[in-house]
Amino acid sequence: MIESSLTRDIAGRVIAFEVFNHGESHVCAAVSMLVINTVNSIEALTDAEFSCKYDKKNTGYITFELESPRSISPGTEAGLLLDAMVLGLEATAQKHPTELTMKEK
Repeated sequence: MIESSLTRDIAGRVIAFEVFNHGESHVCAAVSMLVINTVNSIEALTDAEFSCKYDKKNTGYITFELESPRSISPGTEAGLLLDAMVLGLEATAQKHPTELTMKEK
């Protein structure tokens, strides 16, 4: 089962996430696409500073954290991209509850 964990700031905005326990199902592919596209989009389309670590052995482990709280101020591109990722993950978890869990720290 894929596990994901979100960290929100005091205002409820996503500031970090972690995804692990990937497999090879279509749900794993969907989650990978959502997460990788979000990280790549934040890097290419915003000036947000962040740290991102992943397992190079293709286990699906990835962790992401914004370096600056102003990166997710209301209306910023990074915040919008993270919100879009969360919507996609929530929809996937609702359709496939035995394959993806989401929790918040």
